[in-house]
Amino acid sequence: MRVALGLLTLLAVAPARAAEAPEVAQACLACHGEALAEGAPPIAGHSSNYIQLQLVFFRAGRRKNEIMQGVAEGLSDNDIRALGKYFASLPVPDAKPPADTRAELTRTGEATAARHRCAACHGDAYLGIQAAPRVARLPEAYLAKALTDYRAGTRPSSGGAAMTEVAGALSDADITALAHYLAVLP
Repeated sequence: MRVALGLLTLLAVAPARAAEAPEVAQACLACHGEALAEGAPPIAGHSSNYIQLQLVFFRAGRRKNEIMQGVAEGLSDNDIRALGKYFASLPVPDAKPPADTRAELTRTGEATAARHRCAACHGDAYLGIQAAPRVARLPEAYLAKALTDYRAGTRPSSGGAAMTEVAGALSDADITALAHYLAVLP
């Protein structure tokens, strides 16, 4: 009985802990919080491993973004671990996708995703698996830029060279269709 009570107490306190952002996360929340800054993707609910890898890439200059490189260069390894743990503990945003006004492009994107076997790494619902991030319902412009950067080799792939290799085979039309399809997934 005492063990069960202790477990219930621990479970009741766990959500409160997830909601408490470490001090180092305050700057991140300004752009990646409930209200996203223009061009900033939601990062809540991504795996800790993925978040940490991206921060290391920004800090090392391997992933290019002037704002993120400036933020990441001041982060210690412990800060990066804390940020990965914190953002991974948050629930995936329950954002409604934008209205799909381009059904034909959506079908083309779905076929392109199937042809390139995107679900093999990102999961059947595109919510991410291990180091492969969630790509469902991210902003369309962000997805298009990410795919273009992978194709150009200017964004490092966190799973070996998987994304660089896959994106290298994508045409501009493929990128447009994939970004649209993933952005409007229900």
